[in-house]
Amino acid sequence: MAVKRLLLLLCLVIGLLNNAYTQHDPVSELRKELFYNDFDLERSAAFYNKIASIKLNTPTVIAYRAAARALMAKYTWNPVTKINNLNSMEELLNKAVNTDGSNLEVRFLRFYIENSIPAYLGYSKNMNEDSHILTQNLHRLKELNIDQEIANFIFRYISNINIEVSP
Repeated sequence: MAVKRLLLLLCLVIGLLNNAYTQHDPVSELRKELFYNDFDLERSAAFYNKIASIKLNTPTVIAYRAAARALMAKYTWNPVTKINNLNSMEELLNKAVNTDGSNLEVRFLRFYIENSIPAYLGYSKNMNEDSHILTQNLHRLKELNIDQEIANFIFRYISNINIEVSP
């Protein structure tokens, strides 16, 4: 009887540890989904809902929430909804960078998103700062725990920045 209880307890612990391990890094899944998918309104909403269900509030997760907001702004038709999503996106990106300004992935996401938004909308205020930090820290790109293909994309994108960097 004691052996059965011990085996049951062991199975339960292994199951819990396995579940905790598989849910440990949702960023990897978000990263792949963002970088490897073509988005439309339906996929943007699904991406947004997926991120909304993640309880982590790390700077990287916050930056991916901002990316989801940017996608929602891109694909919604209602101008008020677009502006609300863009305002939320800006707030989330700034929160992520203010929390961990040395995080290159967060800086890249902010730069990439701001570079994708028409400048006349006024959401591209941090591009000079981010491009300067990113170009100065390209050598640190290897420190990010990301797929080589995504790292290469980031490297090529940063290497081809055509922004004038203010000192």
